[in-house]
Amino acid sequence: MDFHSEGDARRGTRSHRVSLTDHETVVTQMGDDGPAVVLIHSMGVDRRMWEPVMPRLSAGRRVFAYDVRCHGEAVGAPIPFTMADTARDLLGVLDVLAVDRAHLVGLSLGGAIAQTAAVAWPDRFVSLALLATTDHPFPDVFEARARSAETEGMPAQVDGTLTRWFTPEALAADGWAVRYARECVERFDPAVWAATWRAYKSLDVMGRLDGFPGRILLMGGGSDVSAPPEFMAALAERIPGAHRQEVARAPHMLPLERPVEVAEILDRFLPADRPGTPARCPDADPVPAR
Repeated sequence: MDFHSEGDARRGTRSHRVSLTDHETVVTQMGDDGPAVVLIHSMGVDRRMWEPVMPRLSAGRRVFAYDVRCHGEAVGAPIPFTMADTARDLLGVLDVLAVDRAHLVGLSLGGAIAQTAAVAWPDRFVSLALLATTDHPFPDVFEARARSAETEGMPAQVDGTLTRWFTPEALAADGWAVRYARECVERFDPAVWAATWRAYKSLDVMGRLDGFPGRILLMGGGSDVSAPPEFMAALAERIPGAHRQEVARAPHMLPLERPVEVAEILDRFLPADRPGTPARCPDADPVPAR
């Protein structure tokens, strides 16, 4: 495994092209010092999903956002695959970047990947921030979405997907976040879309984070129809010691529609090397609920 780096001085980022076991991906880095934070995007988009929150999180931290296999610039990854494969990819990214231990932040599928990796290699991760995610699959729903892409194509997936992801107000405004997400879905290969939903069916982490040594934050949106508040509350009950935070009137795509609030919550949860920011530890006080 190896990588090639290039910078974008205007945006303060560097991109690393990383060779993994069976494919290549690209990692965007912002920040050069401090604890390592890895951001894992949701299904159907790519690492750009995190751009609205990376500037704030990179103050006193090294923040990395990578393309999950079959997404973004990791489109050459083979299919079919499993959640275990995505977890191994994450570990490979850490190894190539020489990151021994990291804080993980994952949204939806990204949160499932984070949990899968934390169950397999708990000593590699300091904390988990799990946004609008699940600890178990919904096989019938996931298979129906896979079959729909195979039989009807991606145009038929756009409206339903965006309705699950954004509030009606955001869809009506049709801002950058909605346009970005729409373009991602429209361009997705239907065979890969189907394979990703089927990979999601292999998620197997329920009740397996009991021994995770670090802090766990659960964040959800008050208007999320995919992972509604009652769902996230039940998830919190199944993960001992997890702290739950809800962003009022926020949808599934929290970092895209409500980046300021999401960045604020994560900034308070994650440790940073900067003046006036105390180092957090596994037994620190919980993030207060809103």
